[in-house]
Amino acid sequence: MLMLTGLPTTSRPVKAVTACPLRAFSVNARRAGSLTPSATLAQLQEDAMPPTNRVADPEDAENTKNSVCPRINMIPVKYTKTIHFVRHGQGFHNVAGQINHDNYKSWEHFDAHLTELGWRQAENLGKHVAATRLPVELVVVAPLQRAMETAVAAFGKHEDPAVAAAAASGAANGNGNGVSSSSGDDVPLLMVAQEGVEGKATAHAAVSGRGCPPFLAHELCREHIGVHPCDKRSSITEYRKRFPGIDFSLVSPDEDVLWTADVRESKEAIRRRGLAFLKWLLTRPEREIAVVTHSSFLHFTLSCFGHGAATQVQGELHKWYENCEMRTVVLTDDSDEGVAAASHGATDPWHFAGGSNAVSGQQQ
Repeated sequence: MLMLTGLPTTSRPVKAVTACPLRAFSVNARRAGSLTPSATLAQLQEDAMPPTNRVADPEDAENTKNSVCPRINMIPVKYTKTIHFVRHGQGFHNVAGQINHDNYKSWEHFDAHLTELGWRQAENLGKHVAATRLPVELVVVAPLQRAMETAVAAFGKHEDPAVAAAAASGAANGNGNGVSSSSGDDVPLLMVAQEGVEGKATAHAAVSGRGCPPFLAHELCREHIGVHPCDKRSSITEYRKRFPGIDFSLVSPDEDVLWTADVRESKEAIRRRGLAFLKWLLTRPEREIAVVTHSSFLHFTLSCFGHGAATQVQGELHKWYENCEMRTVVLTDDSDEGVAAASHGATDPWHFAGGSNAVSGQQQ
């Protein structure tokens, strides 16, 4: 996870120094017979330029950078992702756990739903996303009910239940927060209407996927696994009935084989799972990705980063998330492995080739 900052500019006047080296080069080149008297300035400048993909003294350059600004990092933007991490809204298990922590072990809260407050939190997040015009291209969600309910409430389309049930065509996202994945009458509901169950589930209208970014479930970003029934998922067959607009193709098998009643996942295991998830994110072609997940997963994954950074940066990365809190980070991997993984979808939409292309108007 790298941050790109810059050194402050200075008001000190800078002397023009390009003319002298160019003149000296042209004289020497003509003496060597490599240029004719009629050589153009553009030819001289092009011939004078050193190779642009190789640094002659990399160790000296790196040492200078480390002595002047060791915490500044720079990487081409096409190898970066902007990730909007979201913790789910308040669940019934959260309320019970605040009363007595042992309630997290109760089967009454198996695969917990959002409370009425949790739904309001998620819908208000959706309004914030709309107001800020968050350009989300993909929503990745943990396959647990409270996370998926939060995701559809924050990034889905809210409309009249009759309209939602018909999944009418259209390109505008009701929250104004995403890129349409499809249009037309074949757009499925993100979530079917939900009946209320006292103390377990909140009644809620269906949520349409019309005009919304794709929703993709991924098991690597699920909550702390084991012991607590609230963190055990339902079957994918059941989820597909409740959330027909979410893609569950990356989650298998149908039943939850990772959760066990007597063994709680270690912190080290969560961190490794979280880092594997981040590496997977970097292989995606999308640049702006929302990830709706859970507090322990976020805390232990993000605690791997920022050590040695300013105290404020560490605090923003390592602080436990509140219910329905969203924070945004920039994610990158500039290793050979990371660049290779990202290259199939890596582009720089602002790149201008320059050189002869700047004259001809053609881009490569």
